Amino acid sequence: MKITGVLGTVVLCGALAGVAGCSNPTGKSWAITYEVTGQDNGTLAKVGYANSPDRYQDEIAQQSVQGPVGVPWKQDVVVAAGQKAEITATPTGGLTLTCRILLDAQKELARATSPGPGQPVSCAKTTDS
Repeated sequence: MKITGVLGTVVLCGALAGVAGCSNPTGKSWAITYEVTGQDNGTLAKVGYANSPDRYQDEIAQQSVQGPVGVPWKQDVVVAAGQKAEITATPTGGLTLTCRILLDAQKELARATSPGPGQPVSCAKTTDS
């Protein structure tokens, strides 16, 4: 019985020490969907986007996908609360692109259209804390 009490105390202290090492101990994060579309279903030369590799850390990692990548393009990620969700896509050829950032695959947080054919497009939105 005494061993169980000591073991429970050790486990509790270890758990608290582990939480103290987290910058986001609650794991509050957002389900984000990045979308890129174009008028002629062309291809992308490159797509760069942000995600949180660990929902318990307040950090963002930049991911990059080299093309050719087909349009439309979509990626589901997790972004820690209070961090910036962002995407940049570069078309091949003279394609005009539109990007969107969606919360829970439904609510539009950001939308942008490239300034002209063949130009990159970028969307960004800082998530709520």
